[in-house]
Amino acid sequence: MKTLITSASLALAMVLAGPVLAQSPADTVAAILQADRDFAAMAAEEGAAAAFGQWMDPTEGRLVRGTPEPVIGTENIAPLYAAFTGDTLLHWEPSEGFAGSGDDFGVTWGVWSIHTDGDSASAPVARGTYVTVWHRNEDGKWRGLLDMGTEDPSYRPEPAGSESSDDGGDE
Repeated sequence: MKTLITSASLALAMVLAGPVLAQSPADTVAAILQADRDFAAMAAEEGAAAAFGQWMDPTEGRLVRGTPEPVIGTENIAPLYAAFTGDTLLHWEPSEGFAGSGDDFGVTWGVWSIHTDGDSASAPVARGTYVTVWHRNEDGKWRGLLDMGTEDPSYRPEPAGSESSDDGGDE
């Protein structure tokens, strides 16, 4: 009987310890922010099409583009970014991340910009904000489940040849 009680107590302790051993929301947020940064770095190095092909979920990934239906799957999403190669850079940086108590789902958001000279430090020709919903796949890798962005209507790019240092934002 003592062995049965000890075994039951040990089993109960393991069941109760499971949630404690799981990743905390702060760890999940750190992981998805890093995934977002790695996604952006790949876009800068290999082009946005390659990055979206790698980082979005191959079958469940959705790109919301302001149309009635989302674009679904990397074979449909990646080609939409074919123009972002060579000197045209789609740059983004996450600003914040959020996650619940689980360790397999979270959201990042940040600012994106397009630079036709390939330099993220130059004045962009367009900019806006984005949201990416992340999930951890069965292999334990973070993949984008839903991605959407909006253009910043207040941004006015500098005319070609302008010498002003104003970035076009609100004063």
